[in-house]
Amino acid sequence: MSSNIFNSRRFLLLCRQHFVHNNKLLGFSAGAYVGVVFILLSFVQATEDFRPHDLDNFRGFLIGFVIVFGLLYVGYSFPAFRSKESTMNYLLVPASMTEKFVFELITRIGLMLLALPLLFWITFNLQGYFFTLFTEFSFDPIGIQQLVTVEMPNGIDSVGWFSTMIIGLALLLFVVPFTGAAIFSKQPLVKTLFSVAVIVIFYSTVIYLVAEPLGLNQYHRDPEEGMWLLPTNEHTAFRFFGVVVIIANAVMLFVAYRKLKEREV
Repeated sequence: MSSNIFNSRRFLLLCRQHFVHNNKLLGFSAGAYVGVVFILLSFVQATEDFRPHDLDNFRGFLIGFVIVFGLLYVGYSFPAFRSKESTMNYLLVPASMTEKFVFELITRIGLMLLALPLLFWITFNLQGYFFTLFTEFSFDPIGIQQLVTVEMPNGIDSVGWFSTMIIGLALLLFVVPFTGAAIFSKQPLVKTLFSVAVIVIFYSTVIYLVAEPLGLNQYHRDPEEGMWLLPTNEHTAFRFFGVVVIIANAVMLFVAYRKLKEREV
């Protein structure tokens, strides 16, 4: 790859510069996240007669905290674009736009998906042990393997495509606000969520208006009866939606990269 597009040494210098300038902010943010998790876990436990949280609680809280805090973090990617002065300074940083894009993608989505679950796991176990000091209940610690353990629903035959679809949807949940942050300068997360809501409502309305006159809602599962526009079984359905979310993620990332390149002009 041409050094004008991506240079590993220059990329590492970009990473070092970011963490040197933002180490305190990152530390305070991590501390705030841990504090909020600890307080909410304690509050919920207090409302349940201080009974320790179990594995089901762990999984539910994990998904909730990662989604909420992940959206807040990813939704404000490219923070230099919030003002014209910081944008100009950002464009003058000695790194290519590809390097800056990859850096934002890794730190805002990649590292976030590693750090938030890990910090939650540590806090969950510390909070559980802490309350055993003041109650008669015993706490069963949750192993770190539960961060990556996934229970498949019963009756799923196409495990590969089902997993692809779920992983793709999870990534798309964060890729969309990441792209929105590259498009909108002011209040990117709010504008992204509003835009997504408008688009979903619009296309849902269009599909309904088209499907009703054509009678698509009356198609049956039997391909011989005319259901040629939609998947006809579980495997093809998971494959169809798996491919769709892969394409959607790729398109969103491409749009984000092009919007970033436009700022060079």
